Amino acid sequence: MENKLYFLLNQAQQKLYKEVDRESLAELGVTSAQAAALYHLQKRNGCLQAELGKALGLGKAATSGMVVRLEKQGLIKRTPSPVDGRGQRVLITVDGLQVSVKARPLLNRMNKALEEGFNEKELDVVRRYLNSIVERLSSS
Repeated sequence: MENKLYFLLNQAQQKLYKEVDRESLAELGVTSAQAAALYHLQKRNGCLQAELGKALGLGKAATSGMVVRLEKQGLIKRTPSPVDGRGQRVLITVDGLQVSVKARPLLNRMNKALEEGFNEKELDVVRRYLNSIVERLSSS
């Protein structure tokens, strides 16, 4: 087994996204990234499309593509921003809200599976380690 942290984190991330996307598509009809967008809109409904992209760590093109797909599915709608004439506000629909609510048990199941075999002390170390990576690289 490889013991280089970058390699292990990258491999774990790829496998995790593949599994979560597989289950998310099967159960919800959306990818995990789309479910994350709906979850964000649950908290910040009506945010600018650019804000949604930033929250998800996506570029403009990826955000735009995702928003178009979610809109075609009837899970969100876009309206022009009253403040920024070029910006689009993104609003979750009733159907989008239902998908977002259904996503919570899936995420809880996935988190439980990830924590399996570790005690709380070990999980605290993992959380601290991963949060430190996020914080250190956020300033880059």
